[in-house]
Amino acid sequence: MNELRVQDFHGNQVIDSRDVAEMVERDHRELLKSIRTYAKYLTEGEIPLSEFFIESEYKDKTGRILPCYLITKKGCDMIANKTTGKKGVLFTAAYVSAFEEMRQALTTAPARVSLPEGVSLSGLAKLISITRRVMLDAGSTPQDVCGMVRETFGAAGLPVPSTFPKQIPGQMSLFEHGEGASA
Repeated sequence: MNELRVQDFHGNQVIDSRDVAEMVERDHRELLKSIRTYAKYLTEGEIPLSEFFIESEYKDKTGRILPCYLITKKGCDMIANKTTGKKGVLFTAAYVSAFEEMRQALTTAPARVSLPEGVSLSGLAKLISITRRVMLDAGSTPQDVCGMVRETFGAAGLPVPSTFPKQIPGQMSLFEHGEGASA
């Protein structure tokens, strides 16, 4: 793997620990063990763990739920400082480039979009919210819902965020509404 994917998770730009393990050619379980050690030290030092590592999980090909971490830029810095030689240099170059691309994407002014006549942003949001609920009640997957949102954005002439199709399965925050949220 030569390219790391920075993704947005609840406002934090992160890289999945599985991708980092692949990039530094380490077994994912071994990387998790190291991250847990770093987490212990950070906690003992009363340094906010979430500034470096965010505990998460994923579903493997057999359906098991397994642990992983979402790693922030600070966490990548920490891992890179502990990785030496060619692997360390390549990982550092890859994560610095990936986070820089994300920073540029976030700071680039979005193009102004005109909605079709008679369509409001709040109406569009309500349509997506209601359709999401109906789709999930009917057994659709979150990926199916993403497809619907992409199509709706396209039909309304809205750009789809560049990170949207790269969301981490099971960790998408776009549609999460607290209990009792109304559409």
